[in-house]
Amino acid sequence: MHSDEQSTETLPDPAGAQQQLGQASRAARESQRKDLFIATVAHELRNMMAPLDAALEILEQSGNDPELVARALPVARRQVRHLCHLVDDLLDVGRIVNDQLALERTVLVLQQMVEETATACGPMFAARHQQLTLRLQPAPASVRGDAVRWAQIVMNLLHNASKFTPAGGFVEVGLKVDPDGRMAELRVADNGCGIAPSELENIFGIFRGTRSRPGLGVGLAVVRRLVELHGGTIHAESAGPNLGAAFIVRVPLLPDAPPACPAAIRITRP
Repeated sequence: MHSDEQSTETLPDPAGAQQQLGQASRAARESQRKDLFIATVAHELRNMMAPLDAALEILEQSGNDPELVARALPVARRQVRHLCHLVDDLLDVGRIVNDQLALERTVLVLQQMVEETATACGPMFAARHQQLTLRLQPAPASVRGDAVRWAQIVMNLLHNASKFTPAGGFVEVGLKVDPDGRMAELRVADNGCGIAPSELENIFGIFRGTRSRPGLGVGLAVVRRLVELHGGTIHAESAGPNLGAAFIVRVPLLPDAPPACPAAIRITRP
């Protein structure tokens, strides 16, 4: 018997197959980045815990010796602060991924935020024998923003600069207002290991490490998102590996911000 029905065959779709391969490849790369991220988190935690464990052992064996206590206690406190800083950044990464970061806005003066945060980071620079210089324009740069998050922006940039600057190196923080009084520019520069030109943009990505600046990198991802929530931008500059780097934040000022005037120089030495 013959049937009027004709059999049909489904031909492969080259475009669809190529798209599926691309998706699978991207998923594999993303999974690999996450695996590397988790391994790096474990490595960072181990590095932070080792000095803390050593300091606690010294305290345990000190017998209330004032000299030993004076030597071990600052180390323990510093490592606990580093651990808290890392945990806070990791929590914020989760909020960024789920778009749950929120700001509590008030009127802030950026000079005050920078000075207070730099003072809090002073012991870190002193312990690493690094010089921190503040070059802040005297006229107040007023913004409407979240004080806690602005302190986090400055602190993360300072931690990043110190981490990738050798002992005896320097970090300079500059703050100035554009001549038209509309934008403020915060610049954190160092003479550390620098950044390869091909990595200048990737350095802000979550789950992305770079060869020139290995590590978690979550601090910079958090900084970029916080700056964007304040209506600003951030980018990195570097002439290349071992030539230092600078991170430049630009944010809008309140309409009644005063006009620009010459910068003042303040220096904090370890």
